[in-house]
Amino acid sequence: MSSPFSDLPGVAGEPAQARPLVGRERELRLLLAVLEGERGAPGAAVLEGEPGTGKSRLLDELCARSRATGRRTESARALPGDREVPGALLLAIPWPGAVRELMEQYVAGAVAGRPDPVHRHRWHRRLHEALTEAARAERFVLLLDDLQWADRDSLLLLDHLAAARSGGRAVVLAHRSGQRPAALARSLADPATLRLALAPLAPAEAAALLPDAPAGHRQLLLRVGAGNPRQLRALAALSPGVVAELAAGHPARAAAAADWPVDPELGAEVESLSEPARLVLRAAAVAGAQYDLALVAEVAELPPGVAGAALDELVAHGCVEGAAGRYRSSRPLLAATAYRLAGPAWRTAAHRRAADHLGRIGAPLPLWAAQAEHLAYAAAKNDLARLVGVARLTLLDAPADSARWLATVLRVLPAEDRSTPLRGEAAVLLGQALTLTGRLDEAAGVLAPLLAQAGPHRAEAAVAAALVERLRGRTDRAHGLLAGLAAEHPPHPGDRAQLWTAQLRLARIDLMNGHAARCLARLAGLAARPDGPSGALPAVAADAPSGPDQIGWQAPDRRAVARQAVTGLALISQGRVAAARRVLDQAEPAVDALADRPVLQVLGDLPDLCWAGLLLERQQRTARRIDRAIGLAERHGHRYVLPHLHTVRAALLLMTGPLEGAVAAADAALLVGGELGTVETLGLAAALRLRALLWSEGPAAAGPALALSHSLPEPPMAGWRAVVRLARLEAAIACGEPVSGERTVKLLGLDDARRGGDPMPAHGHDLAAARYAAQGDAAMVARHARAAELTARAGALPSGLAVATLTAARSWRADGDLPRAGATARRAASRLTASGLLARAGLAHLMAAEIAGELGDGEGRESADAAARELFARVGAHALAAGPAPAPADSPVAARAGGDPLLSGRESEVADLVAQGLTNRAIAARLYVSVRTVETHLTSLYRKLGISSRAAVARAMDTALGG
Repeated sequence: MSSPFSDLPGVAGEPAQARPLVGRERELRLLLAVLEGERGAPGAAVLEGEPGTGKSRLLDELCARSRATGRRTESARALPGDREVPGALLLAIPWPGAVRELMEQYVAGAVAGRPDPVHRHRWHRRLHEALTEAARAERFVLLLDDLQWADRDSLLLLDHLAAARSGGRAVVLAHRSGQRPAALARSLADPATLRLALAPLAPAEAAALLPDAPAGHRQLLLRVGAGNPRQLRALAALSPGVVAELAAGHPARAAAAADWPVDPELGAEVESLSEPARLVLRAAAVAGAQYDLALVAEVAELPPGVAGAALDELVAHGCVEGAAGRYRSSRPLLAATAYRLAGPAWRTAAHRRAADHLGRIGAPLPLWAAQAEHLAYAAAKNDLARLVGVARLTLLDAPADSARWLATVLRVLPAEDRSTPLRGEAAVLLGQALTLTGRLDEAAGVLAPLLAQAGPHRAEAAVAAALVERLRGRTDRAHGLLAGLAAEHPPHPGDRAQLWTAQLRLARIDLMNGHAARCLARLAGLAARPDGPSGALPAVAADAPSGPDQIGWQAPDRRAVARQAVTGLALISQGRVAAARRVLDQAEPAVDALADRPVLQVLGDLPDLCWAGLLLERQQRTARRIDRAIGLAERHGHRYVLPHLHTVRAALLLMTGPLEGAVAAADAALLVGGELGTVETLGLAAALRLRALLWSEGPAAAGPALALSHSLPEPPMAGWRAVVRLARLEAAIACGEPVSGERTVKLLGLDDARRGGDPMPAHGHDLAAARYAAQGDAAMVARHARAAELTARAGALPSGLAVATLTAARSWRADGDLPRAGATARRAASRLTASGLLARAGLAHLMAAEIAGELGDGEGRESADAAARELFARVGAHALAAGPAPAPADSPVAARAGGDPLLSGRESEVADLVAQGLTNRAIAARLYVSVRTVETHLTSLYRKLGISSRAAVARAMDTALGG
């Protein structure tokens, strides 16, 4: 006989026992012990849990396991109508023959007239004795589910059987949390009874139910499903958009999806509620994320007292939570199911009642708009205009809501109203809202018709469309839109603010294209215009001297943040670091003091301010600003800026560590940017990820990351392109590609020596110097050391000067002046640490350690090596700490790719003698050094070759010599 639990349908109609039992192994083990009698006779257990937590599935598994051992195992479940039928559950149980006859007599007596307690007790004893007698022949197991619906007569007998002691049977009873039948009081009070409460699944357990869900969507499913297996299965059948609406607390919007299948189990759960509770659950779905008693009573058309009692029932059922008079749906999927099961006429009337109620009490306009969107097709034109006004007010706080309301308005406006101001206003606002949420293709489609016609909204549409094009990597198109708008004469009345914004964004594009002087000239013109933001930024002439700048300041306001950020970057690119610091000294405190909503207004400009902060080595305050910006963007749905913010975070963590965090931030930038189609920063994010993986995991991980980087377009900003090219080149060299000094110079464009604050030329010259050192060209090393110093001094950034110091150490080393090279390498490590470039500081310490080893300074070598490892550990540069990977097989010892000697002269001698089979003591005698010195050289060559045994040294030497 099959278990009644196995016939329960799943999401797609599959039997319950076909679904895996996940996260209930402990409970199953304890219940099996009850069946075995390990807890002492009689075996009895009471199981409780919220609907959908897996009670029935657990009992089904228990039933199958019990029957597999040969026990007589019977199971049944109570149904919602059983309460009114005496003995209904008892008659559903297939009792053993003699017991069944007695049971039918007992039920017949109960139906005829409820017996007095003494008469009932006698019947209970007779049935208990009959079951005990039957159990002597074969152990009897009884599994009963959903006892919250069972009739009182059945419960009283079951309570007696569970509490009475008999060695031949086991009883497991299950009910919903918060609905414990009072008639089970005796068995629950018995200390011999096992009581189990099914908790929600842990995140890892819940994730096992969703093996095919994408990682990002799985996290959302886990949050909405709250560890409830039934909910998780039902949610997995829904589209990501529907799940997102549920997560936001909007069951009615989720249920409006045309392709949503109603889960039969959830539908049955809704129908099991009382009529008032069903009405209030539907009203809760209409009300939205939060509601009070008055609103749901109005929507459900129930007296407040009845609605309050229904809310209490829903709280006990576990689908509503309440505190301080406010309620929310803790199981929005169940609320959406109740809403979907209601008729369309009821739903429309319910939203009308909600909108009217909210209007009467003066509720916030967005709450009214959330109801009005369901009534738009029947709304008057003034209501549509009001909805557009609310969408404008809500644009920053909830752009996704604004976009939905505006799209609804545009759908229902009559076709003949295509040229009306209301349609134009709604369209440009919709384009802006879609851009903020990252739906760039949709935004471009909405804005395109506005660009083709003159009118009051064309300028606003052009500015919005230019942002879309820039985010999609089409800088030339963005420039064309903005320049065309700026060239219009005369401008349309009311377009002054848009023209000001157009000039500001043109200045940023100038900077992206490497034209800092032109950028500053535009900004100087904006500072003099009376129609722009007031007093936040001084005019900076394009031809102002690059020496000490005298810039007067007034208190900045939030509208000037974009101008401040672009000005700071432009000044840095010209090497006017002191002036840039004064700009940021005023801008950063002003931005940090803003409340959240004003920050949302400038969110798209904060990445530029953060880049300026990183270049000026203000890592800590920049980190706080990035964290706040990402939190606001995620909380309010400003997805368009997330790829850029995550990229800035990756750059910060690449400097300060942990590198694992840098990889995660770059991955987030690539993931979100790929989803949105915002390619502006993708190439830079991939390059930052590449370098972080190279330093943390080594060439094996860097190879695929390098391929990914090459598959993406280079970023539009000149400085970013330099970062990308340098990272690609470093990774290629580490992966064994032979790269000469000449090729390094060509690939990085170092022949076009730029004066400016961009520190990348110094990094490029340092890499070129390293490649020429590998070729043994000391003259070219010295040339690039001088070039690195010149570009660093022109930029005046400490980080550039620190890198130039490292390049100077390479030059002294190539010239054979090892004492001076060692001192310069140590100075470079100190400067790089002060600049926050910790991994590069560790590499400088490694150079100092190698030089100390070549000088025979064991103590200095150990000290520098320890300093390097401490920095590598701090940032998570595990691959750098482990030393270089084995060199290419064609030349594992003699040279790196490109010819750089991998081992020092003394280390090569030691390696050769090790390969001949000499001991450390014999090598020390041969070379006239101490045994400790030999051990130091051996440790160094082990690290450089990536090996750990003397036999491996011998094999490496054989390969190097062509053996």
